[in-house]
Amino acid sequence: MGSGSVDLGLETSSGGGGRGTGGGRSGGGGGGTVEVTGPPTVEDYLAERNRREEFTVTGPAGTPVVTLADIASFRPTVGADRMEPNGWMVVGLHTNFYSDATRHDVAGTLLGYPASVRFTPRAWHWTFGDGQTLSSARPGASWAAQQLAEFDPTSTSHVYTAAGTYTIDLSVEFSAEYRFGGPDWVPIAGTVTVPANRIVATAGDAKTVLVGRDCAANPRGAGC
Repeated sequence: MGSGSVDLGLETSSGGGGRGTGGGRSGGGGGGTVEVTGPPTVEDYLAERNRREEFTVTGPAGTPVVTLADIASFRPTVGADRMEPNGWMVVGLHTNFYSDATRHDVAGTLLGYPASVRFTPRAWHWTFGDGQTLSSARPGASWAAQQLAEFDPTSTSHVYTAAGTYTIDLSVEFSAEYRFGGPDWVPIAGTVTVPANRIVATAGDAKTVLVGRDCAANPRGAGC
């Protein structure tokens, strides 16, 4: 398995890891058996993979390397793409978008052994359906959480300039670390990009959107 992308519906980007040829970890001499007690180490896990695959994987200074391909069965939870106002936009005013993706651990089997992989969101990429995009190092937050008024600009807000129905997509880019049970997390080169939920929302002028929605709730209200 190389250090390129993983074809499991997840977009991955990784750095290279050198792989040399050679045998796995050898046993003791004299044809005897070696009994191992206590939890195996990271080196034990990697040596076992090398024995099975008949090659050695090493990184800088001979350290073992786990690649994105090795953690393909560990699926990060991307969370939800959220917007406010919820499901509609006012042309010419800011619509606030934000994500609730957070750092989280996923338990599973890595190289045949129990392990955990930690996914940390590093970047959020929005496409707003009107030809505009936004990449951010922050997930954004609701207006209330930022102590802002409705329609105030935020670092992840967007202004639509024409009425219509738009499709908004978000993908979240995660870095990954792993551990086999010890206290230390080991980083994995590259990132994994996962799509979030798709939002389809309608933009209209202030009178159509605001008054129309108020009238739906209160048909006898002002302007209805």
